[in-house]
Order: sequence, then structure tokens, then C-alpha cells
Amino acid sequence: MVVPRVLVVEDNPDLRIEIVDYLKFCNFEVGSAGGVQEMAQALRNESWNILLLDLTLPDGDGLDAARELRKQYGLKLGIVMVTARGHVEDRIEGITAGADAYLIKPINLKELRATIGHLQLRLAQHLPAQSLAAWQLDQQSLELICPNLARISLTVTESSLLKALLEQQGQPITRDALCDCLPPGSGQDDTRRLDSILSRLRSKAKKEAGVNLPIHTLRNKGYTFAGNRRAGD
Repeated sequence: MVVPRVLVVEDNPDLRIEIVDYLKFCNFEVGSAGGVQEMAQALRNESWNILLLDLTLPDGDGLDAARELRKQYGLKLGIVMVTARGHVEDRIEGITAGADAYLIKPINLKELRATIGHLQLRLAQHLPAQSLAAWQLDQQSLELICPNLARISLTVTESSLLKALLEQQGQPITRDALCDCLPPGSGQDDTRRLDSILSRLRSKAKKEAGVNLPIHTLRNKGYTFAGNRRAGD
């Protein structure tokens, strides 16, 4: 299942750090904001799938923010309200304003994790449409992050090949240049080894992430990676 990106909007710095650290421990991609303006900027700058929204913020009301976000993003954005307002009328108002879930402080972090997991099921049909139009290579974790946010586990050799392809920004790279990325191997010639590794990598992408890896063979030129790489890889 695609892992969603979660933006935590909470003005209490201690609670914000606690939630962010826990969700990172749960292997989510997490960002944070301390108010409505920071939230708006984060939404403009990056794609987020789930919003953890405090209702009492220093520069605006979370309910008003939720209504506007629901109008703007529809069902493509998951909204979990996290608040001390616990009366039935408050919960009804929160759901009416667009919340997918309404959690009362002090929240149980395991309940929060379960809530996000349940929300993933609804968002799954929307996440591919929210493609970041970029592929990212995480060489530390040996993972390729797809535009739909799925992660593909890599070997060291696969990571080296993808790094060389991505650095070309969609331009062709020769077979010889890619073969230079291969470690010393068996008696099999490097060209055949290269073709075999890239073929397995395409199959892995389809199996693990349900995506077609945009590596294309160009006659007499070599290979090209047709996807766009996001800055900061």
C-alpha cells in the first residue's frame, strides 16, 4: 500500500514533536506546521495526503481551515482533527466541517496510528492521481521513492545505476557509462549483466509498487530515465 505523507498542524511544540517523532518511527513521511499560515505554505510547497489538524491555532480556527481545505482538495486530502474540544456538538461540527476522523486530546498515539491506517484505505484510490511527477533516490536507505510515494527496495548496484540515470535528467546515458557502475562480476560480459539487472529492476518496481519504471532503451544511444527527478535527491 502507498505510504501517505502526513502534515502535523499543532501549535504546542512539545506535542507536535512527540507526534512527528512517533509517526516517523511508524515509517511515515512527516512534516509539521505551527499554525494556519505555516500550514498553507507547506501545502503550497509540497504534496501532502493527510493533515493532522489542531482546531485552536494562534492565527486561525481549524474548523474554518478544514472547510476551505475540503473545498479545495475534495476527498484527495485526509483530515484528522486533533483537539481538546470533546463535546458531542464539537464532534458533529468537526465532521460537518470535513473531518475524516476526530480525536480528543490527550490522544493515544496507537489510536492515531490506527486512524491513519484506516484513512489510507480511502485515500488509496486518490494517491496515484496526486503524483508528485518526480522520482527520488534515497541512497542511505537504498530505496527508490516513486511519484505515487511507494518505495522500492534496492541493491547497492541498482542504486548506483539509478543514480547515474537520474543525474542525466532524462538525457541518454551510454551502456558503457552504466557498465562502469557495475561491480566486478562473473565471466558474463557487462552489457548482458546490465540488461539483466535493469530487467529485474523493472519487474521489482511493478511487483513492489505497481508502477512502470520509466527506463527506456534507445537504439545506438544506451538508456534513459524518462521520469522527472525532484530537486534535493
